[in-house]
Amino acid sequence: MEEVRLGRASVALLPVVRGLPSEAPSVARAIESTAPHLVALSISPDELEALRTYDGRPAEAANFEEEIYMAGLSAWETPVKPAPCFTEAVRTSAARHVPVEPLDMDEETFTSAYTRFVGAVELLFQGRAEGRLARKRFRATTPEEFVLEWDAAVNRSTGFARLQIEREKHMASRIETLAGTSDKILAVVEVERIRGVLGALRA
Repeated sequence: MEEVRLGRASVALLPVVRGLPSEAPSVARAIESTAPHLVALSISPDELEALRTYDGRPAEAANFEEEIYMAGLSAWETPVKPAPCFTEAVRTSAARHVPVEPLDMDEETFTSAYTRFVGAVELLFQGRAEGRLARKRFRATTPEEFVLEWDAAVNRSTGFARLQIEREKHMASRIETLAGTSDKILAVVEVERIRGVLGALRA
C-alpha cells in the first residue's frame, strides 16, 4: 500500500488483481488495519450498484480480451467474476458501516471519452488486434506481471492508451473530491491503473 496526503486527508492506495480469489482476504485485512472512514473502488457507479445486489453467482467473461485475461490468470489461480477484491470490499465495508464510493467513469462519461480518443481506424483493426492477443506468449512469472503485460497488449494503440490515461486522471480527480469530505480513505485500485492514478495525484 502507498499513502498520499491530500490536504488534511490521508489516502491509502491498495493495488489489487481483478479476479484472484486470494485478493479478498488482503482487502479485508486492509480495511480492518487502516480503519478508513470511506472506501473507494476503481469501478464505475453501475458496477458498484451491481455488486451491492450481487447474488453470489459467477459471471462469464464479457468479451474476448477478458477471456484472455481470465485464461492467463488461471496459471496461478482459478479467476472469479465479479472480482473478489471488490465484492469483499463491499461486504467488509458494509459490515463495518463504512461508505463505499466508485472512482471510475460512469457510462456516459466513458462513452464520451471513448469516442474522443479511439479513432475509426483503430476500431477497423480491432479484429487484427484480437488475433495478435490470441497468439501472444505472455512471459509473466506473477499475476501482477501478467496483468501489466496483458494491459500493455490490449491498450497498445494510441487511442486506447490515451483512454486509459483519461480513466486514471478521472479516478485521481474523484479521490481528490472525496478527500474533501473524508479525512481517511482506502482506495482499492487494480494493479494496471495504480501507477497512473498515483502519478495524477502527485502531479
